[in-house]
Amino acid sequence: MTQSADQFNTATKIIHWLSALVIFGLLAVGFIMEGMPRGPEKFELIGLHKSIGVLALLLIIIRIPVRIMNPVGPLPGTPRQDVIKAKALQGLLYLMMLVMPVSGMLMSQSAGYDVAFFGLPLPALMAESEGAHEFFEAVHGLGAWALILLLLAHIGAALLHHFKMKDDTLRRMTFKK
Repeated sequence: MTQSADQFNTATKIIHWLSALVIFGLLAVGFIMEGMPRGPEKFELIGLHKSIGVLALLLIIIRIPVRIMNPVGPLPGTPRQDVIKAKALQGLLYLMMLVMPVSGMLMSQSAGYDVAFFGLPLPALMAESEGAHEFFEAVHGLGAWALILLLLAHIGAALLHHFKMKDDTLRRMTFKK
């Protein structure tokens, strides 16, 4: 699948919007879980959160090479500093899309809990460790807030381009021709 300088290809768009759906779902479930008392409902939600988190990791693992093999440049006339800011934001988003599922898996495993992908157990990457658990719990918790801020910046920039600058930045990621 090829993409032009002014339009992302279908694979890139599908991965982008599926990732967005998965990430917003994970954030919502994560905050819901935090407010729940311990019990079977919470543990069921935690299992679902872990499975969808593994899906998020698989999506970013696919997304990075797809993006590298199908680059799209900035719209003509985009100021250099805007290109640099956009690339920095994208890089930080990609980093957090890796950090969040990995830190979640390691947080769970370091607490002595398994991680499964919709019932399929995954190999443990680390043994139980209270110190490691505290570290990965902090990374995962703070990472959620960092990811939210990055997403707000990403969405805000897309809306700014669409409504104020009236360029095709947002349209390039939609399925309309």
